[in-house]
Amino acid sequence: MGLVKGKLRKDGLFYVTLLLHPGVSFKGVILDLETTDYEPLRGEIVCAGFLYENRALVLVRSKRLERDNFYKLLKDLVETLKNRKFFAYNAPFEEHWIREHLGIPLKVDEIMKPVKGLTQKVRNLKGWHKTPKLRELLHPRFFHYFGFDRWDIDGGEVKKLWEEHLKSGDFEPLNLIAQHNLIDILSEFELLTVWNPYMEKFLNSSEVVKRFLNLRCENCQKEKPIEELAVITYPEEKVHGGFRFREKRICKTCLGMEG
Repeated sequence: MGLVKGKLRKDGLFYVTLLLHPGVSFKGVILDLETTDYEPLRGEIVCAGFLYENRALVLVRSKRLERDNFYKLLKDLVETLKNRKFFAYNAPFEEHWIREHLGIPLKVDEIMKPVKGLTQKVRNLKGWHKTPKLRELLHPRFFHYFGFDRWDIDGGEVKKLWEEHLKSGDFEPLNLIAQHNLIDILSEFELLTVWNPYMEKFLNSSEVVKRFLNLRCENCQKEKPIEELAVITYPEEKVHGGFRFREKRICKTCLGMEG
């Protein structure tokens, strides 16, 4: 199910624009790309999100728009904004794709820079290219309470949805891609502007890495690798009525997911 309803221009560009609070005036640019492969030599850019000043803009290529024309639109926008500082989550990815596909040697700052040492060490130890995932850094309460977990797709589904659009001509797959990208750039903006000062102060420590190697299951109290633990959100009744949400880290064994 998609909540975002994009618009189609005559040239075949599918787009979504969202005006932020009028008090917001972001001088930089949040950049997020959706591609059909992790490697630039094997895929193509099908969606690009930009957040700057007080607007979020998502541009998606439809089957009515040739790739070269879509890339020209993206290149022109990047060139227009290039005097601003660009930020991205996993910035080397955006830098690589912008350079290889648009021919622009764009400098992109890493949103996770305050804990770059931590994330790189964990990535190397676990063999993951993106640790932690963006969704893991936003409070699960927000996504579950308001239903974003049902509205959003996984980034790995972009290629499948793009191919579905090419085959059927239906625009709902593009809505889902645009919605995913919009949630990403809004999340990255929050992470950069709200949480970075806290990450800089509290998480830039080599000791934190050790806690990410093995964490304790709050049910069986056994230490488990982080990838075997899930954060479970559940309601807890208040003494005087109503309820609050709580979270627990529970391992796959306790959840009955093994075997």
